[in-house]
Amino acid sequence: ENWMTAVAAEMKLTLQQIMKEAVFYYPKQQRLKWMDASLGMCCQTGIKVWWTWEIEDVFRRVKNGDKNAMKNYGGKLKEEVNDLVREVRTDLKKLMRKKINTQIIVDVHARDVVDKFIRDSIMDIREFAWESQLRFYWDKQLDDCVVKQCTGKIMYGYEYMGLNGRLVITPLTDRCYMTI
Repeated sequence: ENWMTAVAAEMKLTLQQIMKEAVFYYPKQQRLKWMDASLGMCCQTGIKVWWTWEIEDVFRRVKNGDKNAMKNYGGKLKEEVNDLVREVRTDLKKLMRKKINTQIIVDVHARDVVDKFIRDSIMDIREFAWESQLRFYWDKQLDDCVVKQCTGKIMYGYEYMGLNGRLVITPLTDRCYMTI
């Protein structure tokens, strides 16, 4: 029993180190090359960490007078989805195809959230529409991934997920996450 607990603890520690490296390198590499070099769970989580940071940066830019920041960011997200769609139509290795298919689902949701922000004029980081989103942060002081939603905060669990696909994210699934 003790050896299994030790194996699980080492797995989580190792995945935390791999995740930290993936999050660090995301903005330094071309997105598809980064995805190809990263574990599937690191792709999903790392991109969510950077999406959260980018949205909050957009809110800061809006506050500083750039009223088109959210609309411009929405255009960037649409291009990222289009890049993934183009790539998934090419000849890919099995694992990369799974990563891209899963990321398309996550990116479409991210794009839809930003489109809703644009449509509803959500321009402040304190608005419920943003607070209610599942947000991923790399906390530098904790040196770990933290997930927040509304007033809730949990540490990322580092349970190995593999590449088993992803359900479509809908407003209903968003509400379910908030309820949980």
